[in-house]
Amino acid sequence: MKKLNQKLTEFIKKHWLGSYVAVMLVIPGIVNGLMYLSIPTLPDLNAPTWLGFWGSYLGGAIGCLPALAALYDNREEARRQHEENKESRRLAVMPVFDCRIRYVSVKYAWENSSNFFLIDQNGIFRKADDLGDDDFELDQSPKCNYIDLCNCGSGAALQVKLFYKDCCVDLFNLKSGDTAHYIFLPSNKYFFAPEAEDRIQFTVESQDIYGNRYEQNLSFKIFKCFVDKIKYLEFQAESIGTVHLVSCP
Repeated sequence: MKKLNQKLTEFIKKHWLGSYVAVMLVIPGIVNGLMYLSIPTLPDLNAPTWLGFWGSYLGGAIGCLPALAALYDNREEARRQHEENKESRRLAVMPVFDCRIRYVSVKYAWENSSNFFLIDQNGIFRKADDLGDDDFELDQSPKCNYIDLCNCGSGAALQVKLFYKDCCVDLFNLKSGDTAHYIFLPSNKYFFAPEAEDRIQFTVESQDIYGNRYEQNLSFKIFKCFVDKIKYLEFQAESIGTVHLVSCP
């Protein structure tokens, strides 16, 4: 019954003018049919009187149409402006990320990074917190991969997560204009394998102050380098995707 009422309400909203005209014509038809029944009426209700009644009835009903049309138009305009204002507020605080992976000196990376994470030899993406030296690989190169993740949007990015395949790491919150720095340790054993991919895609998920959730893809091309018998990986930004709204509160 509830679903039927909802469907009926939606139908009337979409076809309000037709519904109004139908009701306006049905009521006179019902009254006209009742006049053929033996229902007692006042003796002075003659044909001219009924004609005057129907003229007033139809004139009033038709005269209401412009007012109803104006009311409906005002309601639609108010609804449209509400949606536009809501969308404008959302866009004004939407986080947008820019990201690059640099190959910098290990000394610089350790002095400036806030954390470090890795893709291990099994292709698992994770933070390197509380791991022993045997759990990640450091080659003999004096440089390492270094991620700059910048929130260049107008609003703060809350509950930020960085995804690679089905694994993610928490990056917490990032204010508008702020850049977080991370050491990135991709496994040579994993990426130098014959069947290894030559591109990598991260997905950043975040939330704005209104609770809207977003995602943005970050794609990088992988270069396998060899210098003085040292093999290492370099990354070049291939595309920084647009921000997509995932869900609303």
